[in-house]
Amino acid sequence: MRPVLVIQHQEEIPSGRLTAAFGRAGVEPLTVRVDLGEPLPDLTEVCGVIVLGGEAGSYQEDRYPFLIDEKKLLREAVDRSVPVLGICLGAQLLADALGGKAFKADRPEGGVVEVTLTAEGAVHPVVSRLGRRVFSVHQDSFALPPGAVLLAESDRFPQAFECGSALAVQFHPEAEKSIGMGWTRSDGGILERVGITRDELGRQLDEWDDQLDSDAAALFDVWLDRCRRASNPPEEES
Repeated sequence: MRPVLVIQHQEEIPSGRLTAAFGRAGVEPLTVRVDLGEPLPDLTEVCGVIVLGGEAGSYQEDRYPFLIDEKKLLREAVDRSVPVLGICLGAQLLADALGGKAFKADRPEGGVVEVTLTAEGAVHPVVSRLGRRVFSVHQDSFALPPGAVLLAESDRFPQAFECGSALAVQFHPEAEKSIGMGWTRSDGGILERVGITRDELGRQLDEWDDQLDSDAAALFDVWLDRCRRASNPPEEES
């Protein structure tokens, strides 16, 4: 089976809970650090694409030129029906790449927030497995691309959508507490503007840890199974 491409934008935002999911699925990740100038592979070399978060804005191609090739690859992946999972910045890049728009929100969102599934989300094979709380920290948002289906939302932001073979989530299912708390040291004042302290965030992540962990496992396991089936279509299976 071909590996899953993991596009990482900076050291502080790693695969987190995805590492265990890869082990359970028996799938190898191919991690590319685009911020370090590592080249993206040809899509024929992978069975799926995961795009992690980052401090960049999808609209900041002049400052982060690697975003140009990244969005081109995402468009090509969806055109070829390659499974794609975009997380936070990854979701915004997907929105941009597929004809929507990413933009800076009027104010950020941070903490363990409540989400509501849409009617489509409630029956979606991946998103329906979510509980009603997610860990979210971002100051950008997006408008859905043409043909996309909204799957989940918080009181202020779209939180998940599907468009062709792409699934985008604004929140961070991959981020364990240690990762999320590490972000608070350089979050650009997001928590302060949201109105919660670092200690409050820590308590939220402790309180909801079991749900966030089980939800992430369910989401990633089902999505990685998509990659496995895409890599081994029925006519190729023994």
